[in-house]
Amino acid sequence: MPRTLAGKLAALLALSVALAAILSWVFATRGMRAEIDELLTDGLSRDVGAIKEVLDSCGAPDKNGVITSEELAHWSELLEVRITIIGADGAVLADSSLTNQGSRPADNHRDRPEVKAALSVGSGTDRRYSETTGIPYLYYAGAFQRGGEDQVVIRCSLPLSRYYDLLYKVRMNILLAHVLSGLLAVIGGIIGVRRVARPISELTEASRARPSARPRYPSGGALEIEELSRAMKEGAEARERMMAELKDDHDQLLTVVQSAPCGLMLVGADGKINCANGALAPLLRDAPERLEGADADGALRAPELIGLIAKGRAGEFHEASFEFRYGTAERCYHARALPAGQRETLLILDDITERSRMEEARKTFVADAGHELRTPLTSISVAAELLGGMADSTAEARAPYIEEIMRQRDRMTALVDDLLLLSKLESGVPGSAARGFDLAEMARSEINEAKKNPKSGHIAWEADIPDTLACYGRPEELRRSIANLMDNSVKYTYRRYADGPGGRVSISVREEGGACILKVTDNGTGIPKEEAGRLFGRFERLERDRARDGGGTGGYGLGLAIVKTAVESHGGKVTLNSGDGLTEFTITLPLPR
Repeated sequence: MPRTLAGKLAALLALSVALAAILSWVFATRGMRAEIDELLTDGLSRDVGAIKEVLDSCGAPDKNGVITSEELAHWSELLEVRITIIGADGAVLADSSLTNQGSRPADNHRDRPEVKAALSVGSGTDRRYSETTGIPYLYYAGAFQRGGEDQVVIRCSLPLSRYYDLLYKVRMNILLAHVLSGLLAVIGGIIGVRRVARPISELTEASRARPSARPRYPSGGALEIEELSRAMKEGAEARERMMAELKDDHDQLLTVVQSAPCGLMLVGADGKINCANGALAPLLRDAPERLEGADADGALRAPELIGLIAKGRAGEFHEASFEFRYGTAERCYHARALPAGQRETLLILDDITERSRMEEARKTFVADAGHELRTPLTSISVAAELLGGMADSTAEARAPYIEEIMRQRDRMTALVDDLLLLSKLESGVPGSAARGFDLAEMARSEINEAKKNPKSGHIAWEADIPDTLACYGRPEELRRSIANLMDNSVKYTYRRYADGPGGRVSISVREEGGACILKVTDNGTGIPKEEAGRLFGRFERLERDRARDGGGTGGYGLGLAIVKTAVESHGGKVTLNSGDGLTEFTITLPLPR
């Protein structure tokens, strides 16, 4: 049995045509046989009537046979039938197949069906073999009576071989007509089926084609096929639009996921990674874009995340904080896993390293600030208690304690001012509006202020400053930064040389590479290279006892922190280079646009 629709339709058509032809041939031949029987019987009836007319014109037959068998043979040749005349008693009076030359007499025919019917009702027919001639015949007998004489039966018979020949020819002609018409119908049907099935094949090819290939949908064919083609084309266009929209949504979602500041990973119900962004890269074994479809447990480096995803797939919300070492750096993370969609799990990862550091720095800052404030407060408290017990003493005796309280007050005020300034700088809130200023003039002004320091009396000053250098920023913050650098240079140069010769501080200002560059260099005590990195932190000093010089008026380790924060808030940078007996701080600021 064919499997294609066209084959099945063609086979069904051929079977239908064959069945129709067979049934038509059977019924047609059956009806044709009845028609031929009727036609032959009518012909024999006419022949009997003609012979009756001949007998009437020749006179009544008698036993001697007015019309002999030879005469009937002549009429038999003319009519192409066998003629027999039978008396009322069944005796054969004459027969065209019998002659007087030695033929044996015929049997009595009274019992013949056609003769009995003729004698009874006037006519009769029958089919059988003739006992006289030994061949099958179609018999027709008619009885007539002349005057008062007995009835005479005239019987005409046609050899059935002619009947069968005629019937065979008619059947063959009908069969041939049916075969030819069936073949034409089958061929035409197959052609029609192919024409009907061709649009279906085109629809199949169009439905299998990729959307980018722009498939062609047939526009002809049957009305139903045309409607189906139109519906499929509209459906394909709708799917194409939907796929384009889904792709746009997917691309937008992927862009959002990839640009998210936190790490995101979507894990399917089968434990495979659907998508992940670059923020998760340090915790993945390969690039995120190459891990789509990979097993999440095998792709993650951190066991904590594997456990969270397992709980998220169980339909529970869980979160955890953990530390992870990536290379030489140790990072702190906070992860959350929550159910999403059909048993999918969304992993959200936040890098809280800076937050942890800031929290640690805040705690350290509070502890250090408290520690630094405790010393002047203790001094003020001791001096105040001593003054409280000196009510009867002279003003000269109380003066040193009063001076100590005033000095510690000034130190506390300076510390609080530095803390407030540093806090403001680190918060990112500008203390004043940015504007243009002359960096060269600012450097010269700060040199003059530094020279007023009593410790700078024997220090040699060197300056390489142009007449003017336009810069842009918040002058108060940058002035404070330059002053802090010069103050450190004077302090540590004095510590090395005291009031002796040899101390030297140099300042240079220039424009280079699209930036304003200011350098402060001294030949003081110097800074070990292993300590250079931490000096820009808050409350960081090389030696606390050196910071607190003999008068206890050393800094609190906030000066360089203020310098670094102020310069970086202007988009610049500060660097330290120490060695060969020299300490050099460099401030680089971008030129104004």
